[in-house]
Amino acid sequence: MTTTGDTFDEYPAHHDAGFEGNEEPAHLAVPSAAELKTLIRDWRKGRATRNLWEAFSDAYIAVIAALMIGGAMVNVVIRAQRVVAECSSESCLSARTVLPWAALALAVALALAVSRLFGPVLASAAEGFWLLDTPVRRARLLGPRLVAALAVALVVGALVGGAITALTGGSAASVVIWSAATALAAMAAVSGAAAQQGAERHRLTAVATYLFAVLGVASLVAVVGIAAGWFSLGIGEQGDAEIGYAVVAVAGVLLVVNLVLAVLRLGRIRRTRLTSGGALVNGISGAFFALDFGLARDIVVERRAVAVGSVRPKRGRGLGRQALVWREWQRLLRFPQPLFMLAVTLVVPYACDALGMSTLTPVVAALSLFGATVPLLGGLRVLTRTGGLSRCLPFSLAQLKLSAITVPAVLVAVWAGLTAPAYLGFGDGAIARTGTQAGLMAIATAAAGLLAAIRWVQAKGPDFSAPMISTPSGAFPPGLMSNVFRGFDVCLIATAPMLLGFSPLWSLAICGIAALILLNSMDAESIRARQAEQQRELDRAKKQRAAAAAAEQQKKR
Repeated sequence: MTTTGDTFDEYPAHHDAGFEGNEEPAHLAVPSAAELKTLIRDWRKGRATRNLWEAFSDAYIAVIAALMIGGAMVNVVIRAQRVVAECSSESCLSARTVLPWAALALAVALALAVSRLFGPVLASAAEGFWLLDTPVRRARLLGPRLVAALAVALVVGALVGGAITALTGGSAASVVIWSAATALAAMAAVSGAAAQQGAERHRLTAVATYLFAVLGVASLVAVVGIAAGWFSLGIGEQGDAEIGYAVVAVAGVLLVVNLVLAVLRLGRIRRTRLTSGGALVNGISGAFFALDFGLARDIVVERRAVAVGSVRPKRGRGLGRQALVWREWQRLLRFPQPLFMLAVTLVVPYACDALGMSTLTPVVAALSLFGATVPLLGGLRVLTRTGGLSRCLPFSLAQLKLSAITVPAVLVAVWAGLTAPAYLGFGDGAIARTGTQAGLMAIATAAAGLLAAIRWVQAKGPDFSAPMISTPSGAFPPGLMSNVFRGFDVCLIATAPMLLGFSPLWSLAICGIAALILLNSMDAESIRARQAEQQRELDRAKKQRAAAAAAEQQKKR
């Protein structure tokens, strides 16, 4: 037997079958998986400091906040459904019929991407250290983990499918059908990823992820084409229900097949793969506990970099800040996945106009661009979190950050030019605008998304060394709660005038003020860094003078 990181993986049949019978000697008997889990449960209960009711009482503010947010979301869905229902033409109804297909494809792509990132079956480092070393059937230990992943996929898929169908003005029957179809499809995707994990193969999962992502984008493009009158599907509500039933049947069959394969291969998953996913979950959960979403993304980026391992170095070009801009472009070409997300957001304003939600187009487009621009600002993130690197370069911190923003700003400008026709109004029930107004709205929306991403990326982690603020839920460091709204506040404030029907010039003015504030914050940060460096030099000089004076007095004595 060899120990290559998985102690009992070399003889799974021996320890899976040999220790189950009663004919084994007493000194070779080992506890079953159920007994080990009972032991862990008793150990945790015996060291608990409070019961469930006490923990729930301390978290009553979080419960009330969740209820308030849930009520607000339900209200938004109801209002949006009323707005969309006003568009009752054939093209608008056909476009709304296709949107649940896009939601299903994108939900499956998301389930596959998350499953590929985390496992989907995983174990913590402590469990990998001693629990997976025990000579019991590994499938019995990992079975509940697979069930938990499927349950999460079921809930999230049902919420996504039901919410999108409700937002498009679908009937109650359509909401139920597409909610079940999306949930089953997400579960089938997770079970398929688990089956691939047990076989130590991940290429099929990656290909399926991109395939369903492309299908989702194609469905959004079909929504725009139907609303523009380029083509028509001629599918009514009855046909939509039949398609939903067919999707449910296919997803159910795939779920059963993939689940059987996943259960049969649970015992083959290597411990290294299980603990790596568990470590990633622990790191991300810690970042979310501190409400530091930037740190959570940094952990995911590091995981991808470790998976790649090494790349071929490339020679840079240019001098001075031009070299920094060229490096940003090379980094983007080396990892072009963010460009795909940016391309997906091009469809968002057209889809909003096609569905009769022209009023909400600036807000939705700015928020989508905000999420797609964050991965483009990796260089700005490094400069923000690594002060030593910025001090090694012969430029001010503001100049370095402006160089890191140049390439994303150019891409966002291209995005604004490509989305400008969406604000002219081409769908039924759309608001007709002039070319100047459409161009200004596109520029203002793009500026809001870019500035929101810059603000989000530059956000620093909470300072737990500062004096805490006392709240009924416990002590919080100052600025902890504000990190949740960073970026979103810029999007909402900058696009509010266009949402209320005012001129886009007001939004451009707000974006200009936000840009000046962000630029001044960059200069202020560099000034504070220089002041801190000068203060350290002054303290060092004082210590040297004090040491010289002490040595001189010692000589006189």
